[in-house]
Amino acid sequence: MGQIKDMGLPFINNYNKNTYKASNQNWSIAQNDKGFLYFGNNDGLLEFDGSYWELYPLPKRTILRSILAKGDTIFAGAFEEIGYYVPGTDGKMHFHSLVHLIPEYFRAFDEIWKIHNTSSGIVFQSFRFLFVFNNHQIKVIEPFSSFTQSFLVNGNAYVIDRKKGLFRMGARGLELVFSDPLFQRTEIRSLLYRGADELLLGTSTEGLYILKNKALETWPSPVNNKLKTYELFSGIALSENFYAFGTVQNGLYITDRNGRIYQHINRSKGLQNNTILSLFEDRHYNLWMGLDNGIDYAEINSPLSIFDFNYNLEASYTSVVHDGRLYAGTNQGLFYAELSNIRNSDEAGGKFTLIPGTEGQVWSLQVFDEQLLSGHNTGCYQVKGEKAVKISDIPGYWTFIRHRETSDTLIAGTYNGLAVFTKKAGTWSYAYEVKGFKESSRTILQDEDNSIWMSHGYRGIFHITLSNDLSRAESVTLYKSSKGLPPDLPYNIHKIDNELNISTSAGLYRYDSKGDVFYKNPKYTEIFGGLPYIDRLTRDNSGHFWFFTHTRMGVIRETERGKYQAEQAPFFRINSMLLPSFEHLFIHNQANVYIGSQNGLIHFSPRFNEFRKRGSDPAYIRSVRFISKDSALAISDPLIDIVNKERDGQRISVPFRYNSASFRFSSPSFEFPEGTFYAYRLSGYDNDWSAWSRQGFKEYTNLKEGDYTFKLKSINAFSAESETVEFSFTIRPPFHRSFAAKLIYSLLLLLILTGNIVYLRRRIEKARLSEILKREKDLEAQALVFREQSLTKEKEIIHLKNEALQSEMNHKTKELANATLNLLHKNKILSHLKENLTTLLHPHPGQDLKHQVSLLIRKINREIKNEQHLEAFNTYFDEVHQDFISRLKIAYPSLTPKELRLCAYLRMNLSSKEIAPLMNISVRGLEISRYRLRKKLNIEHNTNLTDFIMSF
Repeated sequence: MGQIKDMGLPFINNYNKNTYKASNQNWSIAQNDKGFLYFGNNDGLLEFDGSYWELYPLPKRTILRSILAKGDTIFAGAFEEIGYYVPGTDGKMHFHSLVHLIPEYFRAFDEIWKIHNTSSGIVFQSFRFLFVFNNHQIKVIEPFSSFTQSFLVNGNAYVIDRKKGLFRMGARGLELVFSDPLFQRTEIRSLLYRGADELLLGTSTEGLYILKNKALETWPSPVNNKLKTYELFSGIALSENFYAFGTVQNGLYITDRNGRIYQHINRSKGLQNNTILSLFEDRHYNLWMGLDNGIDYAEINSPLSIFDFNYNLEASYTSVVHDGRLYAGTNQGLFYAELSNIRNSDEAGGKFTLIPGTEGQVWSLQVFDEQLLSGHNTGCYQVKGEKAVKISDIPGYWTFIRHRETSDTLIAGTYNGLAVFTKKAGTWSYAYEVKGFKESSRTILQDEDNSIWMSHGYRGIFHITLSNDLSRAESVTLYKSSKGLPPDLPYNIHKIDNELNISTSAGLYRYDSKGDVFYKNPKYTEIFGGLPYIDRLTRDNSGHFWFFTHTRMGVIRETERGKYQAEQAPFFRINSMLLPSFEHLFIHNQANVYIGSQNGLIHFSPRFNEFRKRGSDPAYIRSVRFISKDSALAISDPLIDIVNKERDGQRISVPFRYNSASFRFSSPSFEFPEGTFYAYRLSGYDNDWSAWSRQGFKEYTNLKEGDYTFKLKSINAFSAESETVEFSFTIRPPFHRSFAAKLIYSLLLLLILTGNIVYLRRRIEKARLSEILKREKDLEAQALVFREQSLTKEKEIIHLKNEALQSEMNHKTKELANATLNLLHKNKILSHLKENLTTLLHPHPGQDLKHQVSLLIRKINREIKNEQHLEAFNTYFDEVHQDFISRLKIAYPSLTPKELRLCAYLRMNLSSKEIAPLMNISVRGLEISRYRLRKKLNIEHNTNLTDFIMSF
């Protein structure tokens, strides 16, 4: 639910026509279920998703006067045109006309001024007719005179007939509610709900009326006269019984149900134009305004508001509430405003006024004993009401502290050291400067021993011991990167619960005076753990810690469980407006906190912040484009359509040539849209989430084929993170790497393998047959060679056999011849012996028989020793034993024929007993012959004679 502040101005975002690229006038506003805003513009339908503006003109290019959002469908009405916009397949909104459903007679209906969603259907209102669209049919309702306006109040549709009065649409048609000349006198601009049987009528020129119990009376309220004067044009009921009224001449008025003005915003207070044509409260209870020249957005449901140049304030460095006035110290001087007038109930009130003589830089405003002192660039001023009196001309007063033991003494930090003020006659006055110390002292604190601590951003921390009369510095010690302090500057000093604490980049430290060392404060290290260097730290009466770092501010609250929780989200809107190193915070009470900024004085209401808990805003992938070198594929409404397709088992698949993908995304976070950041990740490509970025666009190029899921999340200005949304898609491989190609490759490979196998088998078979033929030829050749060799061998064998036979025949012939000769010779000898013996048988007288016998014996002996027989033996023996006798004669020429014969008999391996008769000697004689032969052959004693002869 919403709350409205009545102090300061809400933060306003201005969108001019150059921003949204359409015409200046915006007649109506609607918001769809996603949170996107739509505007009925002179040029057509304007869509704003928090990041991007899109314009969708009507087919006839007419002015779009009225729109209504129902789901993602935007009903639209224009000059003689009714219909609706829906997202198309290209991701754009496309218009579909319903005019063809209207009977021809009623099609000249002029402008459609309002559209309402009722239980009877969608109602389009023109001056001439009401068209009720339901179940693809249109019902026409005619007026008694003309329909000037229509409204939807508490679920009921009301229409104004100029002559007859106010009607309510019921089940049986139009039902008269109230009739009065007022409806003929003026235009009814708004009709708002005030309670049971009570309506608030807003007229263009006569102000506001209450219709109750069929009686009409003027609404006595502060806003009524304003609306009469500035001409009411639009009005809506806001949450929590607030109303918003847009005027023609003076902007916006926001009131409570009693008509008390909480906000008045016009061109001089931040609007682009004073004429407000349309109003709309969005789902975060902030206000959109369609202007005669632009679109404005006011964060009325925010705990933050600002007193800026519209209140005469610029950069504000200090503030304080004193004597019913709010004082603000700026770079232009000291300003004040009465608290009673600072609220927005009075159009002319609330302005800050410069106190004369205080022009220039104001550094501090502090109250001591109900007296307000102002530290100024030109000196020190005592402020009394609307005046300021300079009480010291020393330039550059930074701050003041009260002396611990002497309540009528103040110590001031200046550009050039320290100064002392004392109270005389109840008034603070300058006393003297502290001698012996001349450093610029913007932040000073007094310790329990009355010594002074001063932090210097560039030097470190000074510990100063003053004399008892505070007139001089007796000792000054500078601490920097020593005594336990971390090496990195800056340091700053803070007093929390009357204890000195030093903030550093490494945490909060305390000082041990006994050991003269600094050590980490364990309690505050735990509380402020995780925060960077704290430049300013304040604890309020409720125990909350308000802090400033270089880039942001926040508050740490203690929970019911005793834990501490940092709250920074409410201040994200103003972090960029803070004054680095010059941050200012003034806590007036639990409902009013003032913060210095570059643009003025910011008001923060903790009460509103507690009431309003801001959640996250969803992230949306608005469009997906797959890009090739010469074309692109667009995916419409990917978050809904594609997700549903994926749930049905479908998945977006694109050809490989579209392997560059671009994603456009947004989040309908309209409160400080600069604080909306996105993180994304493409699963299948990115390993981790991207860093948070404000860019609502991401492109990936040269993606490989495969499955991808684009994941997106957003975080708004309140540090609320959205749920992750996803878009999955597949990039098909190029044809040469596709499944079909792989199948073709596989088939080709299979064919190649099969062909190779067949070919190899045929080659092997052919080689085998060739080998067989070759082998057969080789075998035939070998067989031929073998046959030829065999024939040759056979011939050689036959030849050898023939030679052997011939040799044998020759030998046998010779043997036969020799035997024949021997036989003949023997026969001759025998014949001769026979004759001699015959003679002896018949001896002649006188023959000597003995002598004749002796002659015969001698003749026989001669035959036995016949050399001819020996030569024949030798010749035969050589032929058989390979010229043994010849070789033996050559080797041993001294051998006698008898010895040669003995060698031949030994070669024939005959025994001594066999040889002796052949040689016609005794065995003893043979042994002697053997001995003589050994000597001639030079055979050693241990060598066998027969073995020697056999091996020769």
